[in-house]
Amino acid sequence: MSLDHVLRLTVRFNVGAYLGEADLALPKSSSLAEMIPEIVELCGAPRISRPWQATTAAGSPLDPAVPVHQTPLDHGSVLVLTPRHEVPAPVIKDAAESLVADDEAPLAHGMSVAAALVGCIGLMSLVSIWQPTSQALAAGSVAALTVLVWHRKSGLLANTAIVLATAAAAIAVVEASTISASDTNPWWEQSLTLGWAGLAASGMMAAVTAGVALVGLLGARSTTAMGAIVVLSTVASAGAFLPAHAAELGVASAALMVAVGIPLIGMTPALAARCAGLKVPRLPTAGQDLSVADHIQDDVGDRARRALLVHEGLAIGTALALIPAMVIIGVEGSGFAQALCLSVAGAVSLHAARHRRLVIAWSLLSVGLAASVGAVLAAVLSPSHPSQVLLAVMVMAAAVSAPLWTPRVPELEPTTIVWWERAESLAIAAALPLAAHLAGAFLLIRSLG
Repeated sequence: MSLDHVLRLTVRFNVGAYLGEADLALPKSSSLAEMIPEIVELCGAPRISRPWQATTAAGSPLDPAVPVHQTPLDHGSVLVLTPRHEVPAPVIKDAAESLVADDEAPLAHGMSVAAALVGCIGLMSLVSIWQPTSQALAAGSVAALTVLVWHRKSGLLANTAIVLATAAAAIAVVEASTISASDTNPWWEQSLTLGWAGLAASGMMAAVTAGVALVGLLGARSTTAMGAIVVLSTVASAGAFLPAHAAELGVASAALMVAVGIPLIGMTPALAARCAGLKVPRLPTAGQDLSVADHIQDDVGDRARRALLVHEGLAIGTALALIPAMVIIGVEGSGFAQALCLSVAGAVSLHAARHRRLVIAWSLLSVGLAASVGAVLAAVLSPSHPSQVLLAVMVMAAAVSAPLWTPRVPELEPTTIVWWERAESLAIAAALPLAAHLAGAFLLIRSLG
């Protein structure tokens, strides 16, 4: 037979556990439907009750009714024969059946949690008729925790219980001071009352968060976010115990929070890796046993994912604490307050631009935007010099034009990035002494002499 009238192919059979293969010369003018019975008998393949499906090696189906030379097969190609498997035809549904067929489990879960939150609010409203506000909040927290014990998959209920317990502790201190204190000033002007209320709230948040996290009812992200808030709120509470002549009430607490929060942002990656148990691979030094580099963590992937969640939680908690602090500092209105807001805005915004995780970048950018708003508030509320207004205009001009210049940031040269990092370091170096000044640290040091 002339080679012009035949096609040399490799025929493979995939029938269950049977895998056969044969090199055959098939006539080009014949179709696969005509040749498959003889090919099966020639190769000794098992007989099946289903029709044969002819495909290429990549799985593309071949038309068995056309001559072989009209198919994509060529000399040396692979012809695969398998039993045909019928694909079920799609079932046409009307609008009602289509709605029923959709998965509504997330919607039902969210609706149940919303109902539980409404129930907690209603319970607090009823308890407040006969009991003080602090006890009403405590009742709502206990109700949320009770539901959470039986329904462990709701992080929103856990966060709600923590917030209600924290508010109950703070308000309990305020109520006690209102009853027993001889000071005629309102409670928001009593520094000691605010300080003890803040410490009570921090302690309660730490206790409830630890308890909920230990029994597995709170994720790593929420736990670390609450932990960051506890640390920064404790530092802010300490500002209420400073002498009245050192700094204004509220501004000192916010400044102390900034003084601790800015370094905390820089230490967040190391803290996240340490909390997740990640270890840097060790390389042996000169003369050291090479076996020190043999130990590798088996669950490094899980630890890395846990570290990312911890990092996100620390960023969220720090942002939730620093955003109101920057607004309070801006309302203070002095030139030092505006300078601190500008320093924090520059440092945190430049730091956020280097992150690729969406949650972390947005958390840090929110702090930078709040600091920018604080800088504008300082110029609007009590401008002591025309330069304050000029700086505020420059900040807002940069914010308004952000859609124009931010797309070019990834295209910057490495040398430009180095200068940005130096500017970030300079902004941090300027922010810390400014925060100390607003907290009254320098005035306290001078009063010691």
